[in-house]
Amino acid sequence: MFPFLNIGRQQVPTYGLLLCVAIVLGVRMAVARAERYGLPRSFAYTAASLAVLVALLGAKLTDWLIHLRTFSPSRLIAGGGTFLGGFLLAFLATAVCAHRAKVSLWSLADSFAPSLALGVSIVRVGCLGASCDYGKPTALPWAVVFKNQAAAQLSGVPLNVPLHPSQIYESAFGLLILGVLLWWERKPQLPGMMILAFVSLYSLGRFLLEFLRGDVGRGFWGPLSTSQWLALLTLLLFCTCYLRVARQQTR
Repeated sequence: MFPFLNIGRQQVPTYGLLLCVAIVLGVRMAVARAERYGLPRSFAYTAASLAVLVALLGAKLTDWLIHLRTFSPSRLIAGGGTFLGGFLLAFLATAVCAHRAKVSLWSLADSFAPSLALGVSIVRVGCLGASCDYGKPTALPWAVVFKNQAAAQLSGVPLNVPLHPSQIYESAFGLLILGVLLWWERKPQLPGMMILAFVSLYSLGRFLLEFLRGDVGRGFWGPLSTSQWLALLTLLLFCTCYLRVARQQTR
């Protein structure tokens, strides 16, 4: 595809540009929604900004740890890191922030949940542009074919080979999760259910979509990719934490 866009005289990474768009829209959406949950707008903005910063650093750190022996500077341009690793660290930072401010972590997380789904949808389009996170070869009529030499140098994507558009699959899945969350929100919910729904849907969907990925360099532990293990870990941690909180609330 097009790993770089020419804007005026500047050459801008497609992934980086769409990542910035996702951050701006996601933070604005999260702050607006936090007010509905009775959270101060200034605090929501601070918490969202902190979550974004930690998520970006955490995603890069996780990616670096996974590819410790084979890490190259090109990965900094071709991709943004490991999403689930960044998400877990960002949630931890948000928990500390909520505890210090003496506000409900679960209400804050619920207000952020749709922004996460929106971000996934936008950023995966950036992945398509950067030609990273590509799919396995396929004969399906909606296969994508990459022909840009710069893309191959950055991400290692095979050129002139029909591939599963795994980036589009996940982008569409993010929009689906967003729709489900906004619809489900209309019904009475216990605190924490929105973020739990996002984690559950995304983790399960990501686990399955990984089987269509063709970028073998993303890292594997045994028969599963690192993202599949992280998806299972994330789902387990959130379900365990939420069950403990739910039990405490019902006592």
